[in-house]
Amino acid sequence: MGILETITAAVLSNVIVLALVGWLGKNLIATRLTNSVKHEFDAKLETLKSELKDKEEAFKADLKAKEVEITSLRSGAMSAMSSRQIAVDKRRLEAVDQLWEAFISLVPAKNIASSMSTINFEVVAKRAVAEEKLRQFFGILLDGYDQDAINASLAEKAHPFVSPMAWAYFLAYRAIVLQLVMKAKMLKSGIDPTDLLDKGVLVKLLKIALPHHSAFIDQGGKDGFYCLLEELEQALLAEMQNMLTDTDAYKKNVAQALEINKLSSTMMDSANQKNLDGPKTASAQD
Repeated sequence: MGILETITAAVLSNVIVLALVGWLGKNLIATRLTNSVKHEFDAKLETLKSELKDKEEAFKADLKAKEVEITSLRSGAMSAMSSRQIAVDKRRLEAVDQLWEAFISLVPAKNIASSMSTINFEVVAKRAVAEEKLRQFFGILLDGYDQDAINASLAEKAHPFVSPMAWAYFLAYRAIVLQLVMKAKMLKSGIDPTDLLDKGVLVKLLKIALPHHSAFIDQGGKDGFYCLLEELEQALLAEMQNMLTDTDAYKKNVAQALEINKLSSTMMDSANQKNLDGPKTASAQD
C-alpha cells in the first residue's frame, strides 16, 4: 500500500469517526433536551393538576357551604311560613267564633223582627201617628231591647279573618233584622215613615245575597223579606263551615260580597242618621 492510499484511508476513517461522533453528540443533546423539556412539562402539569384539584376542593367546599346556607334559609323560611299559617288558621278559627257570637247577639232583634213581620207596616204606621195605645204596644214589644247588646265590635274584629261571603251574609242578615227593629221604633215613636226607609237598597241587597230568589223578592214585597232570614242564616253557616275546611274560601265570590257590603253599609248609615228613640206623640206631629 502506498503512502497516498494510507493517508486517504486515515482521512476517511477520521471523517467517519467525526461524523459518527457528531451524530452521536447530536442525538445525545436532542435526547437530553427532550428529557429536560418533558421533565419540565411533567412538573408544570403536576403543579397545574394540583392547583386544579385545590380549586376543585375549594369550590366543592364553597358549594357545600352555600347548600347548607340555602337549606338553613329555606328551613327558616318554611318554618316562618308554617308558623304564620298556623297563626292565621288559629285566628280564622277565633274569627268564626267571634262572628257567630255576634250573630247570636242579634237574637233579641230577630225576635222583634219576627213580630214585625206579621203586621202591615204602612197601615199600622198611619194609625200609630194618632193612636197612643198602639204606640204603647210597640213600646212593650221593644221593652228590654238593648241596641248596645248587639256585639258589633266583636264582628268587626272577626271581619279581616272571615271570607268575604261570610261577612256579606252576616251584614245582609243584620241589615234586614235591624231594619225591622227600626220600623218598630218608628211605630213606638209615632214617626211618619215617609222618606225614612229606602226599600230599594234592601231589595238590591237581598237579590245580590240570594240571587236565586230574585223573582220572589220582586213579587213578595217588603213584608216578605223576613222569611228569607232563615236561608241567610243557613248560607252563613255553610260559608263558615267552608272556612274551616277550605283555606281559599275567602277568595271566592269577592265581587258579590263587596256589593252586599256596600249596600249593607248604606242601610246602616241611613239608619244611624235617624233618631228614633225620642218620644213623639200625635200632638207633637201637629
